[in-house]
Amino acid sequence: MKKILLFAAVLFTTASLSAQDPGSPVKRWDDGPLTWDDFTLNSDGLPAIPVLDYDWLARPVTTKTGNLKVTRMQTESIMNPVSSRINPDHRTPYTLLCQQVVFNYVELCRRELQNKLDFDQAGSFVSKLSPLYHDKVDRFITKLYDETGLGQDTSMVRFFDAQVKEQLEEFPKDTPVSVFQKKDFGLGINVGYGNEFRLGSAADYVRPFHGLEGGLDLSYKNIYLYWNLFFGLGGKNPQEIEHNGQTWKVGAAQLQSATELGLSVPIIDGPWIKLAPFAGAGYGFVEAAVGTNANGKKKTDSIKGPRFVAGLTLDIKYLRWLDLYGHDITYYATPVGKEKGYNERSVRLMAYVARTNLESPIGPSWSINFGLTYYTRNWDIR
Repeated sequence: MKKILLFAAVLFTTASLSAQDPGSPVKRWDDGPLTWDDFTLNSDGLPAIPVLDYDWLARPVTTKTGNLKVTRMQTESIMNPVSSRINPDHRTPYTLLCQQVVFNYVELCRRELQNKLDFDQAGSFVSKLSPLYHDKVDRFITKLYDETGLGQDTSMVRFFDAQVKEQLEEFPKDTPVSVFQKKDFGLGINVGYGNEFRLGSAADYVRPFHGLEGGLDLSYKNIYLYWNLFFGLGGKNPQEIEHNGQTWKVGAAQLQSATELGLSVPIIDGPWIKLAPFAGAGYGFVEAAVGTNANGKKKTDSIKGPRFVAGLTLDIKYLRWLDLYGHDITYYATPVGKEKGYNERSVRLMAYVARTNLESPIGPSWSINFGLTYYTRNWDIR
């Protein structure tokens, strides 16, 4: 057997792995030390040397701790008791320990393999790992059997045992999540509900609006450049307005929109929340129907002006997802690798003030704005 069974489309199929599912006669390294019950006894004098039939299996696994979800190609070391054989005359404690050393080394190689799979960005790289780790274990077995006399030199068996155990202690069983770092650039999007309440004399012309709030942001390290859009519906002219030679009749439907471009720098960014002040500038609009044109189509008029905003966003992170498994990258329908990354999903609360210098007769005015949106952000990892 002695081959890597990696659950990846570029190397093996699902069927090749399912043949060694939990119901199959296999023993996992995590199940504990080997015993002679894990070997098939041959009474015909064969094999001349013990045979430990090992494999590495892998499958996509998702774990979740708190709000952190990690998806990776999880590997495990196994041996097959049916095809692992021992001559009954060779059953000694040190012969068994020698087989345990082999199995421990198989596990050490699995940990190296796990690390490479976690960091690997190219799916084709997986196919190169199979012969490399196959050869690595076989070379170790040859060296072990040669220097211990097939387990007869007990002092050398203890030496190899201590050496491999020391390496296992130094090499983590799974790649720690903390070693993965977000790259400098990230992209986010938010969409949801927003409103705006005019203050002062502007409230005589413009009623509170409720509508769509959303936008995009591009970050470099801890600096966010954002673009935000608000589009409000449902307001009606509270009084008649004369503007640009047009008459806004009382009760005519109003629309309100605003867009801003600005900067944001988080002051708190933890596993569960992110608090960030922001400030920006843009343009605001109030629009209403003022009749029909010669073709019978609705005619509108708008009162507009520059706009300045400042406020806070509070992101409540309900999911952080570290994807080490990735999704396929294709080139002309041919898989060429996998793209991995880190994603955060939040409920965003927004509160900000705006100063919009609208044209007469509404004029410059302050407003208070609130938003409740869904926010998601993606980074590549390194």
